[in-house]
Amino acid sequence: MELAQKIADCIPTDGIIEKVELLKAGKGDDSKSGFFINIYLRNEFFCKKLQELAQGEIKYEAEVKQKVGVDFSSPNIAKNMHVGHLRSTIIGEALCRILEFMGHDVVRINHIGDWGTQFGMLISHMHDTYPDFLENRPDISDLDGFYKQAKKRFDEEEEFKKRARDTVVKLQSGGESELEAWKMICEVSRHEFQKIYKRLDITSTEYGESFY
Repeated sequence: MELAQKIADCIPTDGIIEKVELLKAGKGDDSKSGFFINIYLRNEFFCKKLQELAQGEIKYEAEVKQKVGVDFSSPNIAKNMHVGHLRSTIIGEALCRILEFMGHDVVRINHIGDWGTQFGMLISHMHDTYPDFLENRPDISDLDGFYKQAKKRFDEEEEFKKRARDTVVKLQSGGESELEAWKMICEVSRHEFQKIYKRLDITSTEYGESFY
């Protein structure tokens, strides 16, 4: 409480800040609970800034412009985005826009999980399920379901697990059919990701694991 009060005492109440209050975290008399320092901004400050924004008068340039890398979104191929990916996507896009507004050179990095041991599992399942996939492109639009099938086999079938690990080595060595299957799986995932990015108006440059 004393430490929180010392911090609060150093926060000035001025044209921007109306008041500062301390609020005990947690419930009851838990001695381990800390304190929140709540800072209330003045309504007049908000109104002034909103009027400036509406009139197009908001201008700001960083004194030193830098090249800034923002790594965000980063979904995994063959899996649906979960709320963590969406959170990262939205916060990352917001940060990029703010930094660009300030005049920085922003590099929007989408580090997609498009390489690794899971592809041995997926490609092996592709070979078994669609043995002629190179000649007749299969419909794997339900990639999440396809992934679950492959994972189930990987967990339950020792022979399949061994073959999946061997397939990873072939993929990393540039095996033709393995690379084609990998490209096919990645393409389907990117198509699904793009639906979300378009809806949220997200812009990024893909630097997946395979890029490195």
